[in-house]
Amino acid sequence: MPEVDSPLGHWPHSLSSMMACLGCTLGLFNISRFSILTVHFGANFIFQFVFLSVIFGLPLFTLQLCLGQQLAAGVIDMWRISPLFQGVGVSLLVAQALTGIYSIVGVSWMFVFFRDSFITKVDKYRWAESYQHYRLDILVDNGTDKINETLPDYFNGVVLQRHHLPSGNAYGTIKFQLAFNLAVVWMIVFVSLSKGLRSYGKVIYAFTLLPVFGTFILCAKILGLMPPEYVNVIFPETSWGDFFLNSKSWLAAGQEVFMTWGLMGAAIMQIASHNKHKHLLQRDSSLVAIITLTILLLVAFLANTCVQILKSYGYNYVPNSFERMSSGTFLRYVNDPLPSNIANFPARNLLHNSFIVGEKVMRPTVDYTTESGYQVLRLATELVPATFAVMGSDQVSPFWAVLFYFILIMFGIAQQLAIWHCVITGIMAIKANVLKSWETTITFFSCACGFILGLPMATEMGIFVVYFFDYTVGGVWWLMIVILLQILAVFMVRGRPYSGDTVVTALFYQSSHPCFLSWAPALLSFTWNVILPVSLMFLCIVTFKNGSFRDMFIWHHAPVAEYWPLWARQVGSILQLFPILCIPLVAVIQSYRYLNNGPSDILDRIQLLYRPPIGEHMDELAARDLSTAAREEATATAALTADPPPKYTPPPSYTTATGARLAKLLRQSIRRSVRRIANALGESSSNRQRAPVLPPPPDYNAVLVEMNGSRASTVDESAQAGCSARLSTLERLRNLESSVTALTAAEVASILRSSFRRSTVNARNNARMGNFSDAMTSLSARNLIESAAPIGEMSLVMDQLDAEAGKSRDTSSVI
Repeated sequence: MPEVDSPLGHWPHSLSSMMACLGCTLGLFNISRFSILTVHFGANFIFQFVFLSVIFGLPLFTLQLCLGQQLAAGVIDMWRISPLFQGVGVSLLVAQALTGIYSIVGVSWMFVFFRDSFITKVDKYRWAESYQHYRLDILVDNGTDKINETLPDYFNGVVLQRHHLPSGNAYGTIKFQLAFNLAVVWMIVFVSLSKGLRSYGKVIYAFTLLPVFGTFILCAKILGLMPPEYVNVIFPETSWGDFFLNSKSWLAAGQEVFMTWGLMGAAIMQIASHNKHKHLLQRDSSLVAIITLTILLLVAFLANTCVQILKSYGYNYVPNSFERMSSGTFLRYVNDPLPSNIANFPARNLLHNSFIVGEKVMRPTVDYTTESGYQVLRLATELVPATFAVMGSDQVSPFWAVLFYFILIMFGIAQQLAIWHCVITGIMAIKANVLKSWETTITFFSCACGFILGLPMATEMGIFVVYFFDYTVGGVWWLMIVILLQILAVFMVRGRPYSGDTVVTALFYQSSHPCFLSWAPALLSFTWNVILPVSLMFLCIVTFKNGSFRDMFIWHHAPVAEYWPLWARQVGSILQLFPILCIPLVAVIQSYRYLNNGPSDILDRIQLLYRPPIGEHMDELAARDLSTAAREEATATAALTADPPPKYTPPPSYTTATGARLAKLLRQSIRRSVRRIANALGESSSNRQRAPVLPPPPDYNAVLVEMNGSRASTVDESAQAGCSARLSTLERLRNLESSVTALTAAEVASILRSSFRRSTVNARNNARMGNFSDAMTSLSARNLIESAAPIGEMSLVMDQLDAEAGKSRDTSSVI
């Protein structure tokens, strides 16, 4: 595969690429989802997640890395290898843009929690105080606030500013606090990406290393607060008997694997495209995998520790829904009897759906027309703040709350930088040599558009908008189809030199252990070509069926659970189908462009459409055709014009003569075989038209025979008497060396004339007698090479010389 360089530049440091990829696999949202799913399913979920990550999660991640580095291109400009599938790149870019526009609002929510974490040891957290705008009877008998009510009220009233929630109304007024926080986040994104890789490659170290090290410190502190009676039961919902039987747990693990390793595949590919050709990709992928799994495991222990701490204080953590005040309660007293729909159905047996920002837990005996079971960022908005609230600032320093939300903000911004870097470079890749100089301007206007489009989520009904986009765009079943088409287009339609066996070479060191290289590349290539497409197709079908996404496409009548109105279902179905429909739409446009312009042969145009030669581009098609035609014409003219033969051909060497003799024997053997086949088929050689025999030019062997007169006369007499004695080539050369010094110029000229006459007479006699085989072996300059014999053997033409000499004497005597 040819070495190519990215037209958009390279990373300023060798580890910048790895840090940016870590921002794709570790974000605010997948950290929250993973930790809550371990609370619901226990340790089973962790082992299932690791197993499925090895099966198709990590192969999907490494595939995007290898494609980006090998092609030195992102999802838009990579399709120079197959312009017919340009729509796949457009779909992936649209998916990244939609994800970045609506998910960034979650980072703005974390700023509110971060601000309210700065308290002293004698103060209370604001989410632990009553919100009088909602409730008036929130105090219990002992004078303390009800934590199970203050936390939902804080999130709805202070963070989301849903002031009309008690009345059940929702208004679209933009709230200054949410809009301001959203503007701050977009400003950070713009400043970090304003100078391209020069700025992004530096700030990514801070946005990645600080939260990673902070997570280690925070988890060490929180794990130390585990109550002694619960040390042996860290994951209370673990049920090893249901490890293979609980399909809900396996489905949740499969969805989480895809959202961790494949959701940001386009951003990962764009990040890897800025690597140099010999970049240590195996090192980067190994570090990203190890750090990601380690951080996710730590936050799983953190979340389950918080659950046990809340239980020691008399609270049970249960799933909730965001729509109403009654459905938003997620803490219940241990002494209070649980409702039947919760007590009879543990969380591990409930139906789960994972989205990008939040997750959905379907509880039985619930009115699905008014309650969805959806909640955003449960770890950051429910579990951890509840733990700090029940323990109080006097037992746990507020510094740890500040550190927790600082970590989440840094993770969220790092992921948003990766998403928006992919969007910006995807736009510039349309015309990289022109738009590269406008990088800062494009970054500013793209961030401004993202901020304007995100303003509806800064209203009182913004949480409904987030859920709508999370249900349609964050359902990701359609994204699995797009990635599946990407794999099929690269490996099956395009093929070599971009097959799995070639692309996998970017991941492994050439100096790796031979035993490792003997099986690892082949296994990974097999996974890309077989296991990964099957896994994506199966996961797509199960996700579509489990999430009830079919209800979005029911327009003629209301579905069973009419949560979304008709217009919302219509818009949601368009949002889900638009990225998929982009693929055939762009394919039609590309087919029109390529089939109407290009080479005269329609088959060549089709090949340029779906499998062009390496380095072919549509923009230079006309110039390339002209240059190709000129080269072909010049080649044809040069082939027709033969070089004239030299005036003098030196005698061949012994090695050349021996090789020529072997070639002649081979040709004769082939000719005999062909004649036998022809005779077997009934074709007679006597009926063939023979070409006329032209008189051969003067022969050097005849000159040598005349020069060695004494020896030649002896040979002639022996031939006439029927003697079979022959002279070797070495003996003739020795005789020549002894006699050539006595010849004069006149004698040499006389010998040449006589040899020419003799050769002409022999050729005429052979033509008259019809002896075609003798005429073909007449002495000529070409036959000198063919008639040469190794040292110690007789020449192939000596017998003919002797016979022709005898015939000439008989003819002269008769005349």
